[in-house]
Amino acid sequence: MHHDFGYDMDRGIGYRLCLVATQIKIALRRMFVRAGFDVTPEQWSLLLRLHEGPGQIQSELADRTVKDKTTITRILDRLEHKGLAERRRDPNDRRTQRLFLTPRGEAVLAELMPLVLQLSETVFKAVSPADHDTVHRILDTIGAGLDRFLEPKDVP
Repeated sequence: MHHDFGYDMDRGIGYRLCLVATQIKIALRRMFVRAGFDVTPEQWSLLLRLHEGPGQIQSELADRTVKDKTTITRILDRLEHKGLAERRRDPNDRRTQRLFLTPRGEAVLAELMPLVLQLSETVFKAVSPADHDTVHRILDTIGAGLDRFLEPKDVP
């Protein structure tokens, strides 16, 4: 039996955001592969965050990329295997590992960034600066509304 829930998923903001984010990831991945790089958009985002803040611990990186511990561990393992990132023991706390890009990771990131900028310029050139600011403002508002659902205390 069909039940009308009164919800049009195609008009749902969350669904549309997810759809566009997925399209961006697919386009970025294709650009990376065409350029000869075996790096996923998720791996690229970690490379960039590690470049911006060398020596982070895994939980900081997870917070900055909104990824769970298992996902971060998996991506870091792959980046280490590719020689792009490394874990180093914290000299002040041997239980803690700090995360860094390797020289090869820095070089690969430097080659990926023009591709990212090219995609961004191509895709967003039709978006006016005012609309760009509006989208950011709206996304900030949505993010603030979601913050309470992301609190650790709300996890069952």
